[in-house]
Amino acid sequence: MSSGACFGYRIDSPLDFAYLRGGEGTPLIVETGNGLGSPPSGADAVLEWTDPFRASLLANGGCYRFWVDGLGSYEIDTAERRILVPDSADPVVREERLWGIPAALSFAARGDLPLHAAAVEVGGKALLIAAPGVFGKTTLAAAFARAGHRVLAEDLSCLRLVDGAAIIPGPAMLRLRRDVAEEIELPPGTVVLDEPLRVHLALEHATRGDCLPVPVRAVVVLKPGKDEIRLDPVPAAEGIRDLLALSFRLPSDEAHRRAFEGVASLVRRVPVWELSRPDGLALLPEVVDKIVTNV
Repeated sequence: MSSGACFGYRIDSPLDFAYLRGGEGTPLIVETGNGLGSPPSGADAVLEWTDPFRASLLANGGCYRFWVDGLGSYEIDTAERRILVPDSADPVVREERLWGIPAALSFAARGDLPLHAAAVEVGGKALLIAAPGVFGKTTLAAAFARAGHRVLAEDLSCLRLVDGAAIIPGPAMLRLRRDVAEEIELPPGTVVLDEPLRVHLALEHATRGDCLPVPVRAVVVLKPGKDEIRLDPVPAAEGIRDLLALSFRLPSDEAHRRAFEGVASLVRRVPVWELSRPDGLALLPEVVDKIVTNV
């Protein structure tokens, strides 16, 4: 039996989980479904992905079917707070996919905002590190962890915008490119999956903490590298544009409206900064110091 919390949900399941945190939350039922299933036809899918893996999403009210090539189908019932996962998949990869689109659909349905961003805790406040997939947000989150700061989210952040702005911590994991993992000193944890191109690290239990909301202090948006480490404030309209592009939402007018309102609410409440830095890993400690000092 695995017990713990993630994204504010309490998980008590016979399945094997590597990334749960401590504490309590709203019960979420996670059980195995009926096997690998088959991909939906393209005409039926409301969303499709081809990179970094092939996947499709079908929607029927508050019920969804998320199919992942090589894993199978996740069945998500947001009203019943139940997710069925494939019963014949690698447990680590299966869990990582669970805390992606299925989790985002679940906590978006309860009113929280999914954002493609890492998050770390500095001095009791959350710092969002927002960027597309190739801009190094996970690497920067790992550098913060090496400096003694708690990682709240690695790739998908859950934002709660009620009476302020707060992060609900997600899975306690870091997935680093192999060249990065071999060059930097990894934070305390256990390598649970070692692939040719990526190292998957479950963070040490003593550093995970619980899923209580952490107030957001600022957002840092990563931009292409320059010859120096620069931190510049971002005007509100530009911040909304950048963050809206990183929000997960279904292709409907209502979903777009909620995402825009959520991002605008975040930008109204906390400052947004733009970070650019030289390529390479040697300056990561200086980057962390500059952010902590100035942001």
